[in-house]
Amino acid sequence: MARLLLDSAGERREILVSDSITVGRERTAGLQLDDKTLSREHTKFYVENGKLFVRDLESRNGTYLNGTLIKNTQVLKPGDRVKIGTATFTVLAEGGTMPAVNAPLAAPPPRPAAAPAGPVRTTVAAPTAAPKTRRVLLGGPHPAAVFFYRIILIAVIVVVAYLSKGVFRSILHGIQP
Repeated sequence: MARLLLDSAGERREILVSDSITVGRERTAGLQLDDKTLSREHTKFYVENGKLFVRDLESRNGTYLNGTLIKNTQVLKPGDRVKIGTATFTVLAEGGTMPAVNAPLAAPPPRPAAAPAGPVRTTVAAPTAAPKTRRVLLGGPHPAAVFFYRIILIAVIVVVAYLSKGVFRSILHGIQP
């Protein structure tokens, strides 16, 4: 059995891999992550002969091992970091402590000042993972802001059309015989 530490969108949880687990954005994946950059079934972690392996499932955006894009199956060791979309999986040692790692990682996105209001979606991890987690779906701009921007856009179009009326009139007069 292998242990992975998942770090995704500020959330950290431990994932146990006893046989195999597929990571992706669809429900068919053993571990579903709410990340639009993932393929439906993106990456597979599996244990074979007591060793943990990772394999990219021909995903569009690829799977990275310690900052390097992998093209085929790779064996993992404690401290390795696997980046899949915005999520990072760190291979944990058997003793349970996280080893020191010098692998390059992308900087995490800045956190918003306050959680946006809106629907909350609960996703369920793999059966061997931590309990259910709550994820906030990001919404768009406030409807009043959208309305205000549309009014400004219409006003700009009307002003430009009015100011360019003379230019078009002179062009049309120049074309007539």
